[in-house]
Amino acid sequence: MKKGLLIILTIFLFLGSVAAQNLTLNIYKINKTVQRYALSNLDSVQVDEANNNILVHLKDGNITALSISEIDSLTYSEGTYSVPTVELVSADYEYKLDKIICELNVTDGGCAILERGLCWSKTNPSPTVEDNKFSSGINAGKLYASTTGLTLGSTYYVRPYVTNCMGTTYGDAKKIQTLMGNVTYTIDIDKNQFPEYYALIKEALDSACYYYNRYTEFKANIHVYYSSGIPTAQANYHGSIGYGPNTTYMWVGTTMHEMAHYFGSGTSNAYWNNMVNGVWQGPVAKALCQQMTGQELHGDNTHFWPLGINYRSEVSSATDLINHAKLVQAMLVVDGGVPTSW
Repeated sequence: MKKGLLIILTIFLFLGSVAAQNLTLNIYKINKTVQRYALSNLDSVQVDEANNNILVHLKDGNITALSISEIDSLTYSEGTYSVPTVELVSADYEYKLDKIICELNVTDGGCAILERGLCWSKTNPSPTVEDNKFSSGINAGKLYASTTGLTLGSTYYVRPYVTNCMGTTYGDAKKIQTLMGNVTYTIDIDKNQFPEYYALIKEALDSACYYYNRYTEFKANIHVYYSSGIPTAQANYHGSIGYGPNTTYMWVGTTMHEMAHYFGSGTSNAYWNNMVNGVWQGPVAKALCQQMTGQELHGDNTHFWPLGINYRSEVSSATDLINHAKLVQAMLVVDGGVPTSW
């Protein structure tokens, strides 16, 4: 017998034998979700063989089409119970803890919760408990759950789940990148008036954010603007980044250079206290610069070198951009102790 006909026969057996009772039909899918119908609300269930679906007709006239290939099993149960629900309220990666911390909100569906928590996967956009999971507690309400064993610089999909006597259900999945930082930007530039400037600056910002997020701990939303009076580009400490009309400076190197100023390079006491007589005194950045370039880390009141990306000639490959970000992290965060968010 075909699977579709077997499913429909099973449903009709349910309907014929228990319809007079206060029961529900539970359709369990292979993606670990459940659809539930009160038998008293069902009008009929039909097979749509042309589309390999079953059609659930409700007495209010609504029709739900379910793919037979997605159905795992059927059960019926007391109508006073329902499957639980779980909502993913928030999900954020915490670099120092090396965990994705999630806030969940759980309802029990009328019968006791047997398990609740979080599941995650690198490859499955809709992870289930058969992937990786963290479980904690058996109560309804809000809770915090976290992941373990992550790899920095990777992409993960996280999804909450909860199980009660009716089965397991899932909330929405969220895509998370395990990056050290979270640097974003807001462009205050009219892209209709300045389409070329807008496109070049946005491309530069996207690239700069990638390197700073992957290799530093900074978290900020940077205001970016255009002014015809700016000869190159400029930035101030925890303020904004501005570009002038010279497109030579609308590239990733200059943008990362200005971001370094924004985070405190040449603009903060943390920088000035460590740059003494033109030589960086902080031990971590000093050793890192020597390791990466074979040179001593020098600077003045405003700029440092090497790897300050003061000139295009300092950037010959992505490695130079990576090393710049790593050095800024070492100078400002490790040696200087500047705040990484505010």
